[in-house]
Amino acid sequence: MEHWNDLYKDWLGAFTSIGIPAVSRDTAARVLAVTYVHGNNEALVYNKKYLSEVEHIQKMYNVDGGESPDVELVALIKQYVKELEQYRDQHDNDKTDGEVVFRNHAPEWAHKLFMERYGIKLIN
Repeated sequence: MEHWNDLYKDWLGAFTSIGIPAVSRDTAARVLAVTYVHGNNEALVYNKKYLSEVEHIQKMYNVDGGESPDVELVALIKQYVKELEQYRDQHDNDKTDGEVVFRNHAPEWAHKLFMERYGIKLIN
């Protein structure tokens, strides 16, 4: 599995070197918004694919500090952060009906994105 991670990181690096994002602007905005709102998850810091993609997103969309970030990306991030925060606030008092103690109140797209893309279950 380690070789696959190295190959994927090299693949992202190839896109970075020619200035073409391998992660679409919409997907990048969703990843960063979910990270901002629901990033209190230890699985994020251990997931090599997630970390590689975030590094690629930072470079390709100028989100790594010191530069002006991609304006369209910022607008999308704001939109998704607002959606995630509203969803969380609206569902904060939902009962869990015998589910696990840690329940993340996020829209289905956020759970699906992180599970399918990184194998990460959003919790707390």
